[in-house]
Amino acid sequence: MSDFHSITNPAQTGPWATKIEPKRKAPKTDEELLAEAEKRTGLLRTKVIANRDRQRLELVDELYMKYSIEAVANDMSERKRLATLRAKLSL
Repeated sequence: MSDFHSITNPAQTGPWATKIEPKRKAPKTDEELLAEAEKRTGLLRTKVIANRDRQRLELVDELYMKYSIEAVANDMSERKRLATLRAKLSL
């Protein structure tokens, strides 16, 4: 017989046999899955609200430009400017 194929220690066949396989993570509990889903929902809700606010501001700014309504000095809340816009829109 040939000594070429004989292995003296079958448990250690080469350097690749010494690798330790990573352990799998434990499955998440229902409570953990629910907490993650609620976190994602909160983040998505925040994004939707921010997008809605941005679109609203863009629309109002476009209406200001369309009806040539300039900013009023010392009107921090834009109350007078919005009143002028409402009057032009007949609201």
